[in-house]
Amino acid sequence: FVCVCVRVCAAIMLADAEHTHDEACGLACGQTPGAAIMAKLGAIDDANERTAAVRDNFQECDDTAMEFLAARLQAGDAGNWQALLLDLQEIMQERLEAGKELLVALLASGEINVLDRKVVEKVKSGECDPSFLNVLQINMQDAQENADQEDGQRLNVLMHIYTRVQEELEKKAKPAVGLLHKLLRMIDEPGIRTNVLEYNLKPKPEAERALIVIDGKMILEGGALVSPMDFSKAIVDYMNRIRGMDQIDEAGFTEDDIAQTFEDCRVIAKEARVQVEQFYEQTELDEFTESLTPVFEPIMGTLASYRRPQ
Repeated sequence: FVCVCVRVCAAIMLADAEHTHDEACGLACGQTPGAAIMAKLGAIDDANERTAAVRDNFQECDDTAMEFLAARLQAGDAGNWQALLLDLQEIMQERLEAGKELLVALLASGEINVLDRKVVEKVKSGECDPSFLNVLQINMQDAQENADQEDGQRLNVLMHIYTRVQEELEKKAKPAVGLLHKLLRMIDEPGIRTNVLEYNLKPKPEAERALIVIDGKMILEGGALVSPMDFSKAIVDYMNRIRGMDQIDEAGFTEDDIAQTFEDCRVIAKEARVQVEQFYEQTELDEFTESLTPVFEPIMGTLASYRRPQ
């Protein structure tokens, strides 16, 4: 079984691996980098110039960018917003076609070691983008539905490609982000999730921590592979980023897909809180809880319809 969050999860991981926000970015953007990019694209009157700019900045058009565009369209603001949406849809379709061609090329690799080498190359080059992962997910679902009529080999190869792509993406992602995506892939394996969470969130004994130098000062390294607040931030950023992913028709993300992914995030956040409660002080537990409450509290009623069978 492959959960619906696969496509959303992979798309977000790609964005997290490819763009790092900093103070200068935030100030220059006024609101967010994505919204600023969308504003600049919408201000381009020449159709050819705008389409070229959209293509160059396509990877930066995250959920905040799409929310900005949706707000302009809903408000009926004057400008090139409708044309910009059409540009995005056209380029998304181009990316989907490129994703189909890439999957065909990978499936024709022949030997597993050749396939693995190609996956590494394509992830590094950025060709394994959200459109490719969407195509891969669709083919995996089709192979699962027709498993009785086939020998299962196609599904096995597709699953191998998916696993290897995820592994390479995790190498590019921040530790907390990589941990979140790994847990989302384990949504049907609660026992393994618990072990993974404990391994990453449990602080190491002080005697086992190394001394590191930061800003000229020597301090003990952090006690855990992933700190609770870094993990909380990864969850919040992930959920905020996918809210606008259903704005592009060809993206293939439905409201149900996104709601199910939010519910899966809630389950993981709840399990992480158990680990934080076990290994950290009350102040850190409270901080972790308070950082996530504003994200989940308004949608708890909706998420109740998306509980997975135990």
